[in-house]
Amino acid sequence: MFALKKIIGTWLMPLPFLLTLFILAALLYKLTRYKRSAQILFCSSFITLLLLSLDPVATRLAATLESQYPSYQDQAVDYVHVLGNGHTTVDSLPITSQLSPAALARTIEGVRIYKLNPTAKLIFSGYSGGDINSNAMMNARLAIALGVPKSAIILLESPRDTIEEAIENKNITQGKVLVLVTSATHMPRAMSIFKQQGLSPIPAPTAHVSKARTGIQPLHYYFPRANHLAVSERAIHEWLGLAWLSLKNNQ
Repeated sequence: MFALKKIIGTWLMPLPFLLTLFILAALLYKLTRYKRSAQILFCSSFITLLLLSLDPVATRLAATLESQYPSYQDQAVDYVHVLGNGHTTVDSLPITSQLSPAALARTIEGVRIYKLNPTAKLIFSGYSGGDINSNAMMNARLAIALGVPKSAIILLESPRDTIEEAIENKNITQGKVLVLVTSATHMPRAMSIFKQQGLSPIPAPTAHVSKARTGIQPLHYYFPRANHLAVSERAIHEWLGLAWLSLKNNQ
């Protein structure tokens, strides 16, 4: 079920989904008499891909998620839980290059909060995802390099997604003050999942991508780019995840 969920979720992302529609439009145009429908499908898919690749559109999509929770405000906490993300173990590279940008931002924010609460425990979660090391371990390596003692770190190396992370967290932090660190776009879904497990974490969103711009923007701001499409994809991924949660809860 987990693998199937990942496959379906990946296919529903803008690029693979819209490429599928492009192929379908080409087949309709070439092999059937529905040429007008094929043209409409191709044009609408192209326009959608173009819009999702624009900074104003991508930023707005991300902002609908990132504006839901404020940044951490230096509250006293007992546990700091940093949710997992991606990594690739390459021992010849510095640890900062082995973590994904999101994992790097989450870990640094977790360490920052820990240093404001030096008696707290720092939890890292995340499985290996096919790598030789778990993401929890790799994030912990960076935390240790930044001065966090090993005795302050708890590793949860088996959770494969946020639901499993919340379930394992519940066994450790229930009844304690917990701060939850994850990407700002992921925070609404993560908070919903943790609350379903009876937890009430303090949100600590990081890795924000929707940053307000002021003044007149240069012309290139309105050009389509792959990194803007990636931001749109991240937002769509989270909205699909929230829809899936709602569907499961209503069954």
